[in-house]
Amino acid sequence: MRQKVAFSSRIGDRWTFAIEFEGIGDPPKAWNEWWGSLWLWVDGHVVGRPSEIEMVMTGFDSLVESVQQTRTGHSGPLQPSVPAGEALDLVMWACYGSDDQAPGSFVGDPAALTRYEVLPRLTGPFFDGWEAVLIGAGQEERFILRLEGGEVREALWPAGTFRSVVQQALDDFKQFAAAESRAAWENGHHRARTQ
Repeated sequence: MRQKVAFSSRIGDRWTFAIEFEGIGDPPKAWNEWWGSLWLWVDGHVVGRPSEIEMVMTGFDSLVESVQQTRTGHSGPLQPSVPAGEALDLVMWACYGSDDQAPGSFVGDPAALTRYEVLPRLTGPFFDGWEAVLIGAGQEERFILRLEGGEVREALWPAGTFRSVVQQALDDFKQFAAAESRAAWENGHHRARTQ
């Protein structure tokens, strides 16, 4: 049986990049303790598991960490011309691989590549099996992703798209979650005083 959806929203354009979330069930005491669902839209495709229910801030915290780590104004050690599959493999190797398995001909400190990681970055079950990186490419940013065992896909957006959508989605989530929690507390508090 599906639980009651208390609130839901989609921020951004699902044909470019968007984040969608739901708060599910009875309101918790604190706004950041809402359970629900969180997923992404990339070029019209769902990224993540919309039916997965977890504490929503688990997913948001990791997306915000990605925003803080990635710099889209310049590419750094990973040049914009690197093919999508190679870029994704390099970053995943730097984050999770062993030193003796360097893909391609990468020379340098693998730690410098970890800042490009978006997924999995400890997002909880919302994005199990997904890998994604964000690379600055001048006035644009490359979002490269794949589902485990699937094909590599790439989306190209204006620079700052990822950052602005994540921040707006987090702000909206806080607003919805706080309002629902406050309303539930006030209704419960009012009922307790009148009984």
